[in-house]
Amino acid sequence: MGTAVRPAKTSPGPWDAFADVDAFVDQVLEELESMAKDGSRPMRSGPRPPLAGATLRKAVMAIWCVCFCGM
Repeated sequence: MGTAVRPAKTSPGPWDAFADVDAFVDQVLEELESMAKDGSRPMRSGPRPPLAGATLRKAVMAIWCVCFCGM
């Protein structure tokens, strides 16, 4: 008797944790922009201005690395 399930002939490719980081960062930045437009994004108070531009992008990437890669 044969088996009902045939084994796969190919192995899956290597897993790259950073493959989707740019898409994630872009989605976060779009969401922050839409929150700022409709007023639902809280603005921080204090002596320093909120993060923007490349600094904000790097911060979101750091959050991705800690949360996703640390799981």
